[in-house]
Amino acid sequence: MFHPLMTCLLLSVAAGLSMRRFLLPYFPDGDAAEKRAPVTMVASAVFLAAIAFTVSDQNLWAMPIVLTFSVWLASFLDDFKPNMTIAISVVSLATYLGLRSVQ
Repeated sequence: MFHPLMTCLLLSVAAGLSMRRFLLPYFPDGDAAEKRAPVTMVASAVFLAAIAFTVSDQNLWAMPIVLTFSVWLASFLDDFKPNMTIAISVVSLATYLGLRSVQ
């Protein structure tokens, strides 16, 4: 029971913390340099990978939980330190991949 809950939590954190930066280029307001920053590119890669692993690896009951918690996390946390936020997101995705390889 611990393993499915841990993977759901890790994918939710990875997707939720990188969602704001992923969506940044799609809004008309904002700084153009910030939209093209390397942090935004890494966040986009992490977000897309987390969503892909959620859809492909998780059970039917886990997908809505992961997606709901990641949207809640993205709306709850502010992106005031993007480097730290994306670093935590990358570590979360790497930990998930480590658990996935052990399974």
